[in-house]
Formats: sequence, C-alpha cells, structure tokens
Amino acid sequence: MTTEPDRTAERQIPAWASTVGPGWAALLDQLHHDLTDLDPNYRIEEFTTKLGGLRITLADRFVDGEFDGEFADRTAALTDVATIASEHTCEDCGAPGRIRFRGDGAFTWMRCLCDGCRTRPQAVATPAGSRPAT
Repeated sequence: MTTEPDRTAERQIPAWASTVGPGWAALLDQLHHDLTDLDPNYRIEEFTTKLGGLRITLADRFVDGEFDGEFADRTAALTDVATIASEHTCEDCGAPGRIRFRGDGAFTWMRCLCDGCRTRPQAVATPAGSRPAT
C-alpha cells in the first residue's frame, strides 16, 4: 500500500520564505512559530507582497464539520501583526524601513526599504516576478 507524502509543509511559511527578501526572515520565523503553536497543520491559502508589505491568508479550519471562528480570529490577528511589521521592516536587511515607490504609472512598485538599501542598485531594479502596484 502506498500513501501520498504529507504536503502540509508545502503550504506553510517556510515553503514561501524564499519568495521575499531576507530582511523579513525573522518576521516569518516568528509567524510560523506562533501559527504552529495554534495548529501544527496550518495551511497558507495565499502568500503575496502587495503595497510594500506581506499579505498572508490562512486556509479555514473546521472542527467536527463546523467552521472554527476562534482559530480564524487568532490567525488573522497574527498575520495582521506580521503585515504591519513588514511595512516598517526593510525587506532586504531587516533594519527599520518605510514603503518606497519606484517607477511610473502602471509600472510603479512598492517595497519597504531602509535608507541604505533604497540607494543600492539592486533596490532600484524591479524585483523578479513583480507586478504593477494595484
């Protein structure tokens, strides 16, 4: 008898950490720790960067066929803290930062950067896989 491998880890924070800058690693590590304390099998529904910060949505959890509203409230509070922190933490180095705008018109992008990282040549180029700001 063969069983399919556990794919929960593919839907958790560590699987997505490499899609953002290293400056947010500590934020993501803390969020992952806090979420696994609530439910070791939590799953990410959506993980994006938008408007210069993290946007993370967790999959709903059901207990005995009923929607677990308490879990939803607690995880939303944790992801909100991470979102707010990301908007004040340099995505490249982890230092205090603020959201910066680059580009023009439809090709404007936003990233949270500190003063030092903002002036580095890498910060000026549009990040790989980025989309225009919405």
